[in-house]
Amino acid sequence: MFLLAILALSVLPILAQGLRLSVSNAALASASQLANQQIELVRSQTSCAAIVPATVNVTAQGVPLRASRTVGSSCPASGYPITVPVAVSVTRTDTGASLASATTLVFATGP
Repeated sequence: MFLLAILALSVLPILAQGLRLSVSNAALASASQLANQQIELVRSQTSCAAIVPATVNVTAQGVPLRASRTVGSSCPASGYPITVPVAVSVTRTDTGASLASATTLVFATGP
């Protein structure tokens, strides 16, 4: 019994570390999915005026996340079609840690 107790105590830190990594990986996966959703949302727009900065707060698997979308340039009056740079960053609101980021160019056909 004593040997089994020692073996169980030696394995316990490994199990705890595995659980922490599992939670961390789930948060990273949720953040990546949120960033991709924001990129796809903005890429579905064809009008330059519809491509706007935004902030979205969600809780995914118990982790509070904030996705911030920034637009790199303003819409010109003429010269369409153009590409508009857009960046999305996802942070944990409880710790402030940056979990994911993505950038893209959006093709706008008109104002």
